[in-house]
Amino acid sequence: MVARVGSSHRPRAHAFTLIELLVVIGILTILIGILVPVISRAQAASRSVTCISSLRQIGIAFKAYAQDNKMTLPDPGSVGFSWEQLLSTYYHAPYKCPSDEEIYPTLGSSYDWRDTPDADTSLAGVPLAAVKRGDLVLAFEALSGWHSKGKINVVLFDGSAMSMEEEACFADLDKSIDPSLPPGFKRRTR
Repeated sequence: MVARVGSSHRPRAHAFTLIELLVVIGILTILIGILVPVISRAQAASRSVTCISSLRQIGIAFKAYAQDNKMTLPDPGSVGFSWEQLLSTYYHAPYKCPSDEEIYPTLGSSYDWRDTPDADTSLAGVPLAAVKRGDLVLAFEALSGWHSKGKINVVLFDGSAMSMEEEACFADLDKSIDPSLPPGFKRRTR
């Protein structure tokens, strides 16, 4: 083979065509469109699990408080301290749900507990032995829907923590702590 003198024959560099580039961009767009919602759901699930874990620890703190106080749950109204302050010896983390951006910054707690104004349903100042239902709601998120529409994270008196329907949670707060009492029966207050 004879080489031509002065020929500028170089091997041609391979480059992407415009169509190939558009196909790659399209595939990347589809992948991102699939991954973003999946990652968002995973982050929301992680926040919910953290919240449920915090509620479980709060439930343990209530029981520890009772053990150190004649087996009686806290009664914030009679001592002038919030329930969070009364549990501070037993629960050292912030009372913050990771999904709460509205209540915690204002009140310093994302959670509430069963200190209803009705002596039949309240746990404030109640001896542990007076509670006859292990499945009653002890503490819960201050607002429902932070993790899932119509759901609220709770810890039950028996120590189990879960996400439940908000209607079921609020209905439970109206139920007596002792199911053997007739409806409308008022326990003696402390």
